[in-house]
Amino acid sequence: MGLTIGQVLFAVEERSTESMSQPISPEHRPMHTTWISRRRLLQGLGVSAAGAGLAAAGFHVAGQSATLDASPGASPAASPSASPAASPATTPVPSAVPETSLTIVRDQKPTYGGSPQRGTDLRMYVRQTDLHSFSPTAQLQDIQISVSLYDPLVWINEISMEPEPWLAKSWTWSDDGLILSFILRDEVIFHDGSPLTAEDVRFSFQAYRDDYDSVMAGIFALIIDVTIEGASTVHVTFSEPDGAFLFNGASQPIFSSAQYKSHWEAKPEGERSLTDYPWPNHVPLGTGPWKLLGIEDDFLMLGRNDDYWQDAPYFDRLKLIGEDDQQQRIDGWKNGDVDIVSPVRTTEMDGLWDEDGTLFVAEAPVAFFAAFNFANPANATADMMRDTALRQALTLAVDRARYAREIFYDFIDETKAGTVTQPWAHDDGIRNPQRDIEEARRILDEAGWSDIDGDGMREHPSGNKLDLYCIVSNQERPELLALLESIKPDLADIGAQLTVQQIEPGEFDTRWVENRMYDMVAYSLVQYPAFAEYDLYGTAWDIRINQRGWNPGGYSNATVDEAINDYFAAWTQDQMKIALQKLQEAANDDLFGLWFGFPRDLVLVKPDIQGFAPDKYFQTWNTRALWRGEAVAVTPEPAASPESSPVSATPVASPGATPVGTPEASPEG
Repeated sequence: MGLTIGQVLFAVEERSTESMSQPISPEHRPMHTTWISRRRLLQGLGVSAAGAGLAAAGFHVAGQSATLDASPGASPAASPSASPAASPATTPVPSAVPETSLTIVRDQKPTYGGSPQRGTDLRMYVRQTDLHSFSPTAQLQDIQISVSLYDPLVWINEISMEPEPWLAKSWTWSDDGLILSFILRDEVIFHDGSPLTAEDVRFSFQAYRDDYDSVMAGIFALIIDVTIEGASTVHVTFSEPDGAFLFNGASQPIFSSAQYKSHWEAKPEGERSLTDYPWPNHVPLGTGPWKLLGIEDDFLMLGRNDDYWQDAPYFDRLKLIGEDDQQQRIDGWKNGDVDIVSPVRTTEMDGLWDEDGTLFVAEAPVAFFAAFNFANPANATADMMRDTALRQALTLAVDRARYAREIFYDFIDETKAGTVTQPWAHDDGIRNPQRDIEEARRILDEAGWSDIDGDGMREHPSGNKLDLYCIVSNQERPELLALLESIKPDLADIGAQLTVQQIEPGEFDTRWVENRMYDMVAYSLVQYPAFAEYDLYGTAWDIRINQRGWNPGGYSNATVDEAINDYFAAWTQDQMKIALQKLQEAANDDLFGLWFGFPRDLVLVKPDIQGFAPDKYFQTWNTRALWRGEAVAVTPEPAASPESSPVSATPVASPGATPVGTPEASPEG
């Protein structure tokens, strides 16, 4: 089924795992180019879009007002746990967890005892790379810096990932879904004391769309006009409905128009950027809970914003220390150099179980999967994976409970199917099957697969053989690499030999884009608050016919394409959810790949740090809620059986964050 005119938001630029929105990094997105409008992409099918720019749109101040409906929901709690209750409950952990001195907290909304205390410094690591690159549109810095200095129009709920009022106290869509109107709060001021106005929102949106270094240009590309009405009303007009913008665009930081406008307008359209703004001489102004106090070579010092429109932070200062090496980060936490380290992978836990602290097992918008290749020229028939019986047998053969225990210490929901990780949109009725080796063998027998030559691998009368190859970037998350190795014996039990090829990123791109000789390709995928991975599933994004596509295996399903069209036409959350549930059901019935589940983020917190609660968008977003208090007593957990220790895996090269692009924003993995 055809797609509506150009509905294609596709990120094809390699981005850091700690960018503003839930991040899209080499392991999450395949290519290294730029954001392109999700709709305009289809206009260039089969044509290189490397030089395609965004058409200039007229941003101006409107003189006409519009009637706005009531707020879409109540404001989130103004206080960051200002009235704490009991201490975080330690959830009993499964036997997969070895004996530990850590307090393990699985509660996503823990409560704390005692009264929050003001004072002292909170110390955290951020990326050293681009530490001083403050452009809010290029978003080269660690996301922790952005979420500390700035606020978004909408807050992304920490658990559901639904938008909630923040700088915007309310919003409404027009009846045709083409105009999104925001009403701003009156009491918000920037760090220099100037008030937040609608002009700041208008300018921020314009810069996100038109800055030639902007990593968010695709998310803002459907905006054709932004008008302001007075000081507190903003009307955003889109060329077509874009329900995801409220989640993914309105959750980006808002910055000061007065600070950047003269620099911006000094350059002609098409050459404007905030990247070359003279940052060393100017402190970036935001409305966030922290102000920038000092810039050093290897750290930034932030101070409490006592004029914050919500409750100000409890800590006096926030020290953000630059460090790119993950082992150095972990050692620094063990040595007391920092109070929090995030994320920590299960493959890095061996030297941490005896430490004194709290391990938060945080839900994250991350999916692990291996997409099937439906057109592998190396097979006797390129479309071997279109055999429904074969795909069904493969998923039944995988022992997900085993790798959840052995690799993840059960810090994963291995039953989750698909890649729609947003809780508001995920269909919990779709689950991965339990392992059923006898049923998998029966299915293959009936489909004509048998071991004809006695080598342990089944063959088919068509000439195909279950000698399967899965490719994966060697810079992928270490847990995914370990997982892929662990399922080899599972598939061998049904007569399938799996070879996992861990490949350098450049060669990996060549394999899936040009060579295409593989049966599966594995990814970890970090999600935005609203689903943006239609290019993974849609027929129109098959890399074989669309140079700017993704869809690495040539998956094609008419119902999935119809669901993508429905999603593009939607602007209300209910409409979007219905479309995504249709997509999830169809992509699971006509199995897109092997689903491996949704892994958790692990966050290590020193025992005297109180107030932490996970945030799916970016786990350590809400630092203003934290304070230093009396440590909670720790009761060691019972030891696990020896075989429950995770298998080893090649560590990642750098300590990426779990994110927004991405996020992943209220950014993971």
